[in-house]
Amino acid sequence: MKSNIEIIRDTIEQIVNQKNIDIWNQFFSKDYISRGAPYIGMGFSRDSSENQHIINMIIPDSPADGKLQVGDELLWVEDERQRWSTYDEIEQGLQGRKYKVGVRRGNQTLEYELTKDLFKGFDTHTDQAKLEMWEFVTKEFPDLQATIKLILADGDMVVSLLEYRGTHATIKREAVWREAWFVRLSEGKIVESWPITDLDSYFRHLGYQLIPPNS
Repeated sequence: MKSNIEIIRDTIEQIVNQKNIDIWNQFFSKDYISRGAPYIGMGFSRDSSENQHIINMIIPDSPADGKLQVGDELLWVEDERQRWSTYDEIEQGLQGRKYKVGVRRGNQTLEYELTKDLFKGFDTHTDQAKLEMWEFVTKEFPDLQATIKLILADGDMVVSLLEYRGTHATIKREAVWREAWFVRLSEGKIVESWPITDLDSYFRHLGYQLIPPNS
């Protein structure tokens, strides 16, 4: 039987590097949960025209719940310093903890102030995690490769320091960033994980500019 470290090595190689998403269930339990950082509780994507940004997910009891709705068109995100309006800019704007968003709902244009938070019940379960991984390694970074720089195990826990390298399909720039991935395994499968990602390096390599606050 493979050790937990060997299982994690195989997971990274097969799922990320080889893009073998179809064998997801070989590595992840049917009850797998990815634990998240503070989150607004909203997901969005481009529509078929590639010109509109449509909210496609609202997590119940999240900061977005009761304000934003599935189907809203996301127009912009802003903080006290600037406004972001293109798809890739909005992704950066949403990295802050507190900000304002503008949405179009029918004939109305609405504004909401939102603050990221940890909230009960926010878990990414295995089917959603699988879909998000598939989109990330095949659509956003089709040439993505992950290298394990360090890996340690203690009982049912494994932590690995990963270095990712890939070219963003839309921005056409290469990014290199690291992630600490904490994983709990049971009976040879991953049942729970906590990723901590170096988003600063990720966005800087893609060409985003981090603007310091006013003094």
